Formats: sequence, structure tokens, C-alpha cells
Amino acid sequence: MLIAIETSGMSGSLALASDGRVIASRTLTSEGRRHAQSLVSEASQMLMDVSLGVQDLTGVAVSIGPGSFTGLRVGLVFAKTLAWIQSIPLVAVDTHRAMAQQRSSSREGITILSDAQRNELFVSSYEWPAGSSVCQIVGEIAISKSDDLPVQWPLAGTGLFKHRDSLLARGHRLVEDSIEPIAGTVALVGLDMLKHNQLSVPETLEPLYIRPSYAEEKRAR
Repeated sequence: MLIAIETSGMSGSLALASDGRVIASRTLTSEGRRHAQSLVSEASQMLMDVSLGVQDLTGVAVSIGPGSFTGLRVGLVFAKTLAWIQSIPLVAVDTHRAMAQQRSSSREGITILSDAQRNELFVSSYEWPAGSSVCQIVGEIAISKSDDLPVQWPLAGTGLFKHRDSLLARGHRLVEDSIEPIAGTVALVGLDMLKHNQLSVPETLEPLYIRPSYAEEKRAR
């Protein structure tokens, strides 16, 4: 049984998955997304709801960004601690990949956008290899202006909010549903990563920030 944690967006979530399917999920309160103590209680309640305990967990998947600095940090601390205490494997799921996976029924490649502030976007593209039910990244996550985006595939993700009109004017195809990442797809991607032994080391895993926060840049000056 794998538990998945998604705390990168405006609303966070938890999920449990096994044998390729999600068996339980729970939306987090704002406190659960921002405070580790509340996250623990939310996870405990989800396990109780399906008559399971922490001893039944066999893996942890966590969304590592890009996303909210505070949310990512809280989710990652919880996931790393749980993996260490229970001696179970940990997998780190690129948040954009989870969003792309939410559109798996199409199997057309897709480009995911999220807000990078400063009128820029975090951008990455994904496709489904032949015979695979889980998408794979094409290239890497980059920072881009809205007028420099690739046109090969439809665009989706939280970055659509600020740039929708200008993107439509440039002829981009937009996927405006399933914008927020959810723990259910983090779990499904995580199960595939466990299967392929794509594990992370709890002691060294860090959020995928792409670039420093304003506060970090200010301290570095």
C-alpha cells in the first residue's frame, strides 16, 4: 500500500493506492498543507477510514514541485520522516508529471505550465511511450515567457490562469480541466516508479524549486 502526498498547489491532498488503483483520497485543509502536525492527523484519519494502519504502508510518494515553497517543504518533511520511521521506500514525483498524468486517457503529448512569478512560467512536456500507462518527461523543466512556449502539444496546468487569453490569441490549444495536481495521480506515478526501482534517499531529497525564492535571493545579495 502506497501513500501519496501532494502539497505543491493551492489545495493539497493525500491518497492511498495499490495494484494500479487509488483506494482512498483526502483533501487537505489549508492547515494540513502548511503544517506538518495537521498533515499527520489527516493521514491518520485517511488510513482509519479504510481500516488500515501505518504498518500497512509499503511505500511513500511525494510531489516535489515546482510549486509552493512552504507547501512543498511541509509535504517533503512528512514523506521523508514517514519513509525513515517505517523503513519503506520513497519516490519523488515531479508535480508537472502528476498533472500530465491526469490526462492519461488522451495519450497525446502535453505541455504543463505553472506560475513562476515575474511574468514567467515553469514549463515541461510529457508523452506516453508505446505500451506504457504512465507519462514520461520530454527534456526537462524550464523557465519560459508565455510567448516562447512550444506549440506541438496542448497546454495545461495552473499557469493557464494568468495567461489564458494571450495563449489563445497565439493559437495554442488549451486543456482547462484537471489543472490542480492531486495526490491520486502522484500515487499512480509513484507506483510505477516503485516498480522500476526509481527511489530517492530520504536524507538527501530536496524540493524541485527550479530557482531560489525571493527571500533566498535577497539573502544571497
